[in-house]
Amino acid sequence: MGYELDIKRNSENIITLTEWQEYIKNDPEFDATEEFSGTTKEGDTLTISTPNAGLWKNKVPFTFTEKLGHITVKNPDDDIIKKMVEIAKSIDAIVVGEEGEEYDENYFSQGFQSSSNKKPWWKLW
Repeated sequence: MGYELDIKRNSENIITLTEWQEYIKNDPEFDATEEFSGTTKEGDTLTISTPNAGLWKNKVPFTFTEKLGHITVKNPDDDIIKKMVEIAKSIDAIVVGEEGEEYDENYFSQGFQSSSNKKPWWKLW
């Protein structure tokens, strides 16, 4: 289990795959990816299919659900949330948590930084 944040718009104006791909293409910190791999403690490689995803800083997968027009990250830390807010602002969208709470610049200025010591899901072991 984990906690997800989504970048999204209202249902009448969803983020399109083309918009997301264009964003990835124009942000030098992102690479397009169709799968994400990690190595276990035993040295085995585990690969997960992530169609239309973007890989931020070569380690954090931002997945895209085309049907909903959502860009999602699991268990984001504060740096990732900042990036999500930046992306949302650039494409006229919002960042929303699973319980409906919104994240924006005020999230950081009001001192609500996360205190989670959980390992991000993409760090497999």
